[in-house]
Amino acid sequence: MNHSEKNLMIYGAGRSLEPKDVLPTTAWKVDNSKGLRSGEMRVSLRKIMIEPASFRQIRAEAGDDPERIKARIMDIIVRRGKMQNPVTNTGGLLYGVIEEMDPDYENTAGLKPGDEIICNSSLASIPLLIEKISRMDRTLSLIDAEGYAILFSKTPVVKKPAHIPAWLLIFISNESGTLYNVGKMAAGKHDFLVLGDHIITNLMFGRAIRRTVGRDAHIMCLLESGASPGFTGGNLKELIGDTFDEVHESEILRPVACITEYNLDGHFDMTVNCADLPGSETINVIATKNGGAVVYANIINNYGDALYMTEAISRDLQVEVADGFLEPYDAFDIALAEEVAPAFDGVQFVDEPQEDYIAHISKNYPITGTTRGGGTQGYRNSLADGFVCESAAMRAVLDDTLRVAKYDCNVLITGETGVGKERIATMIFQHSTRRMRSFIRVNCAAISPGLLESEFFGYERGAFTGASASGKKGYFEMANNGTLFLDEVSELPLDLQAKLLRVIQDGEYFRVGGTEPRRTNVRIIAATNRSPEALLGGRMRRDLYYRLSVFPIRVPSLDERREEIPVLATYFLTLYNEKFGLSKTLTQDALSALRERSWPGNIRELENMIQRLIISSASDNITEMDVIREPQAAHRTVSSGINLPGDAGFTEAVEAFENRLIAEAYVQYGSSRKAAEALGISQSQFMRKKRRLQENTLPHID
Repeated sequence: MNHSEKNLMIYGAGRSLEPKDVLPTTAWKVDNSKGLRSGEMRVSLRKIMIEPASFRQIRAEAGDDPERIKARIMDIIVRRGKMQNPVTNTGGLLYGVIEEMDPDYENTAGLKPGDEIICNSSLASIPLLIEKISRMDRTLSLIDAEGYAILFSKTPVVKKPAHIPAWLLIFISNESGTLYNVGKMAAGKHDFLVLGDHIITNLMFGRAIRRTVGRDAHIMCLLESGASPGFTGGNLKELIGDTFDEVHESEILRPVACITEYNLDGHFDMTVNCADLPGSETINVIATKNGGAVVYANIINNYGDALYMTEAISRDLQVEVADGFLEPYDAFDIALAEEVAPAFDGVQFVDEPQEDYIAHISKNYPITGTTRGGGTQGYRNSLADGFVCESAAMRAVLDDTLRVAKYDCNVLITGETGVGKERIATMIFQHSTRRMRSFIRVNCAAISPGLLESEFFGYERGAFTGASASGKKGYFEMANNGTLFLDEVSELPLDLQAKLLRVIQDGEYFRVGGTEPRRTNVRIIAATNRSPEALLGGRMRRDLYYRLSVFPIRVPSLDERREEIPVLATYFLTLYNEKFGLSKTLTQDALSALRERSWPGNIRELENMIQRLIISSASDNITEMDVIREPQAAHRTVSSGINLPGDAGFTEAVEAFENRLIAEAYVQYGSSRKAAEALGISQSQFMRKKRRLQENTLPHID
């Protein structure tokens, strides 16, 4: 290890696993092994405060069930080696006891084993392992946990004073620099608004302001209706009354109505937003006077939208966002905690009933990605660009896709042929940090074995007979600093898989005929129609499989999400109507018939079927009989020829055709199940057709 590499260890650089050459904060996965490295300290966990937006999302995803919440937290740790929720991209803070310090740990604070500390850095950057969650306080986003965390020399920590409750210091430290900055910015101002969805968070910002401005200023507290926990006991109510001149509850997600109700337009010298509520930024911007200040406690609160809004309303505002490290904030946090701690003696927070909580977040927190109201669907659709997502199975896939997109880790997408794996890969690229770079698509199964190495790694001029005089770039060179999509990656021969693994591990390769290594930095998204069991059974090297499947996504088959068939069929109908200049429609019976068919070719087969129906249907209304008459690509062995009397009308012709089709399939395949499969319909649909049609035309088989 050279001097520069050793210096970077004080920031935790050696702990990043996926990808390697980043700091833990931006890594998808970190090494949370227990052994200390140079400049590290290990802390025994006692409490963890999960960032409130993250904890809310976890509660929603788990249906607010305590055991499922714990399981979800543990799952994040297993996947990532740290407490960084991939949905909200946030972590939290920890309280613990120092176990051991490496001799090279830069101990500027004079800490020693046995000291109780608050880690004042987000858990998004801290390797940790949770062995057990013994208790959970859902109102404060706190868990009592057993396990350990690895802190680095440059990780900010605060030694906990014995007389301050750990939970309170963690809660205040979670806002740290922003609280300190709000206190400074309040000087010389008179009218203040603190907007949020948790009374304790609002209270801390109110106290930071009141300590600076004294009794002469006016501070208003605005809480999201029904969001903040109730409480009993202690002197908390008196502290709230001493801090705020007004406390109101309102539907913050209806900003125009809220502004009108309380006459907020242009009223305040300074407003603070500590609500994790999309849309709440509107109130802050409108409520602040021209020349005033708006402070956002965290970047989840649509800080970017607020900047655009100040331009839209032509108002000159000082817009600030959460601060990172500020040297004086430790002392500020401790002083604030000492001031408010007596009011919390004897306070009991009242957790709202599970069903009320779920109803509340389903209505008001669409960013969770797990609620099912219109807000969530709109949020998904805005990100997914019209991606059909009508089933629970595909909602989970879409949530995973959008989660992992922003993390620079490798992804393995599995699923049957035709389910839309390339569409998922494209969506990951479009929402990634590399979206302005190259996106190189490679069908590994379509490359001649003799050309694989030169196609992937390129070649030098004169490398072999017929080689281009100028040489050639390979896929890795073309995709450098971008994304490489390897479709059907399991079809690569094992010898090339070994070379691919080397590129992923070392970030370098040799051109064919070359002697100098070339560096590459690519994100790999791979896809295969084979199951993980088949891959690990010999189709793929195990070490390559685990390198590619840092985050696995399985796309379910169309048969597993039949509720989406009518939506997809209508989508393709619109698409090809526009392409062919037609205006055909699908009847409800036709949609039902499509839903009941078997789809071994998945979405691709359904799309082809819709094209054929548009072309072959005699009228503008595509009917159930049109669907039945159209055999599927995998089942075209049943004859559809039939001789009709010259005077047969349409109804008689259709009836005769259906009789003949069902009878022939029945005779040829010997059972209703096999006949239904051959015709591409369900067995129950086949039996209904059998009963509805003339029974005497069908021989008895079953």
